[in-house]
Amino acid sequence: MADINITRTHSLGLDDGRTAVGQVAQKLESKLGVNSEWAGNILQFDGQGADGHIEVEAEAVHVAINLSPFLLPMRGRVESEAESYLDRHLQS
Repeated sequence: MADINITRTHSLGLDDGRTAVGQVAQKLESKLGVNSEWAGNILQFDGQGADGHIEVEAEAVHVAINLSPFLLPMRGRVESEAESYLDRHLQS
């Protein structure tokens, strides 16, 4: 089971939801060096200290993040940052 699980509803639809999640992935890549790749409607990501996936549906996104032992003590901060990114990018 993932260390962090987040679900957010949205009204963007599937295509715009994927676009919004793609924008989040681009920011994570440029700021944190996180690599990501789409597999259908699931964005798999892997970076130094964390990996996981974001599943995009027409009305929701589901995020699962696994943290390394180094980042585990900062779980609350990582979760808060992830929620903030999602809230900003999933606004319709």
